[in-house]
Amino acid sequence: MEAVRRQPYRSVSNSKILFRILIGMLLVVVLASAIAIYFEQEKQLARIDARREALAGTRQEAAAELSEMRELQQIVGSDAYIERVAREQLGMVRPGEVVFTDR
Repeated sequence: MEAVRRQPYRSVSNSKILFRILIGMLLVVVLASAIAIYFEQEKQLARIDARREALAGTRQEAAAELSEMRELQQIVGSDAYIERVAREQLGMVRPGEVVFTDR
């Protein structure tokens, strides 16, 4: 049988061990920072999405109001406009109409 050759035992100096520990700690700190930044960005994106939805709702309301204003602008001065103002703002009704109120 052939004798198995063993590698000679190499001792690792203290400076190499310290260097490896420092590199390991640096990697842990960098990884922890990256994870913290990721979660902070996720929170910011959630806030931005919520704000975007709120603004979209406000935009739809403004578009509806603009449409109504343009419609009013077209009928101002007509009999239909005068009747609308009399009904909505003054509470007037035509003779013979029956008014139902909801309490």
